[in-house]
Amino acid sequence: MDGEQKRRMKGMNPITNPTIAVVKVHSDKFRDACHFQEGLKKRIFRAQQKLMDIRKEADEIIQQLWNEVEDTFKDLPEDLKRSKSSEYGVVYVYRKNELKGSSLLKTSQIEFGSSYPS
Repeated sequence: MDGEQKRRMKGMNPITNPTIAVVKVHSDKFRDACHFQEGLKKRIFRAQQKLMDIRKEADEIIQQLWNEVEDTFKDLPEDLKRSKSSEYGVVYVYRKNELKGSSLLKTSQIEFGSSYPS
């Protein structure tokens, strides 16, 4: 745009396709869109920071509840402990190495197999 003004000052013909007015309009729209996008980025960053803070607090609460439920049923046998804990939302998930010798897996497979016709 500055170049166009210098051309005109030298007495040269203006560029007509597109005209400098059209270029200015598109340039202004682009700048506005960039500023708008920068504002969105800042808002997203602030929201993510707030979410991380809330998540840290939520994780601490979940861990505290988990520990309290576990502590309540610590003296029960493993199978009963898992059953009672699940009533409070504490669900134990077996790891691959825990599945091999587990009696719960064998019971679950029998129940699973009998619930579906062959």
